[in-house]
Amino acid sequence: MYYKDLSPYRYFKTKEPAVNIGWLDGHHAYETGPVPEEFIDKLWKYMRYPVEVARGFHVCELCPRETAGKSIRIEYKNTRRTMGYYEIRVFGGHNTYAFPSLAFHYILEHHYRPPQEFIDAVLEQDCDTQSYYERILKYNDGYDFWFTEDRTLDE
Repeated sequence: MYYKDLSPYRYFKTKEPAVNIGWLDGHHAYETGPVPEEFIDKLWKYMRYPVEVARGFHVCELCPRETAGKSIRIEYKNTRRTMGYYEIRVFGGHNTYAFPSLAFHYILEHHYRPPQEFIDAVLEQDCDTQSYYERILKYNDGYDFWFTEDRTLDE
C-alpha cells in the first residue's frame, strides 16, 4: 500500500486530519539514509500505542521473495513485536503523522529515511506522558487498545 510521504491520510476515515509517513511499496522510490539512534529508540516506544488496529496484516513488498508474504517480527532492545497490523500517531508541529507499524521495519531493514519533520516530531515529543495517552484515547473513542498490557509484544 503506497502513499507519498506528507500526503493527506485517507486509509481509514478519521476525525482528525493527518499526513502519511512510511507507506511504502515495491514500485515507488523512497528516501534512504541514516537516522539518529535516539529517533529509533523513541519511535519504538510509540509502537506500544496502536491506532487503527486491523484483523489482517500488511506484508513487506521490499523484502526478498523467500520472506515476502510473511508477517514481520522485529526484535529491538530485547523486546519483540509483530508489525503490519496497526498504525501509530505522532503529533508534532502543525501535523499529525499517520505511520504504519511496518514502516519501523522499513527503517531498520531497508534504510528508509522518513522526512526530517517527522524525525524532528518524534524527537521533540514524548509518548510516555498522560497527555499523549489521553489524546490517543480520544482518538480511539476512549478505547484503550492494549495500553495497560502491551499486546504488541510477542512472547
